[in-house]
Amino acid sequence: MSRPNLSFRPSVRPPVPSQNFPPGALVAGQRPDSALNSAQFAAARAARATGTAQGMTGRALEVFVAQAAMNAM
Repeated sequence: MSRPNLSFRPSVRPPVPSQNFPPGALVAGQRPDSALNSAQFAAARAARATGTAQGMTGRALEVFVAQAAMNAM
C-alpha cells in the first residue's frame, strides 16, 4: 500500500473587500468622523424605532439605521 502525498500547498487568497469603507463605517458614504446633519439624525432616529419595532437587533439594526441616515443626505 502506498501512502498519499501529504505535502500540499493550500491556495488561500486574502479576502478582498467588495467596497472600501473607512474604518468604523457600516455602509457606503458613511463618514464616522463627521457628525450627522439634522435630516440624517431624524432619519436615523426614525429608522432605529422602525427597526426595533420589527425586531431587528445587533449589526442588522445598526446597518439599517446607517443606511437610512445615508439615504437622507
